[in-house]
Amino acid sequence: MIQKKYVVRRCKLLVLFLGILALSTACGDKKQANEDLQQAFELHKEAVKIRQMMQDQMTQLKANMDSLFVETHSKDLNSISSALEAWDEQLVEVPGFEEEHDHSGHDHDHDHDHHHDNHPELTPKQHLEVQQHLLEEIKEIAVKIDDIKE
Repeated sequence: MIQKKYVVRRCKLLVLFLGILALSTACGDKKQANEDLQQAFELHKEAVKIRQMMQDQMTQLKANMDSLFVETHSKDLNSISSALEAWDEQLVEVPGFEEEHDHSGHDHDHDHDHHHDNHPELTPKQHLEVQQHLLEEIKEIAVKIDDIKE
């Protein structure tokens, strides 16, 4: 009888331990997910800020430069404009952070739909990867503008 009580007690302790382990693992995953989403949001904010600066630069390049400059670089400027529109089409909000910022400075007068409110069913890690990619892309486009300005 003593052995049976001992076995039952050990089983209860084992079940309790496994429950605590499962709970702590789940909380750890949630914490990592929150960190990934927070980092994704920071990258998103940086990319949108660069995008706005690029819009301002494009406006200045087209408006303030002499006609020879615009004629000389019209192909490049059109290519950059197309790249920016394509980038805008890819832009995805980070879930849970939609209300924490706005794109009021961002040019929403394009003839295409934005996907700011669209966040496909991605894991937090995938959202982070998407935002990293978008930031890299916008930086590459920014280099093209800098090359024209020089």
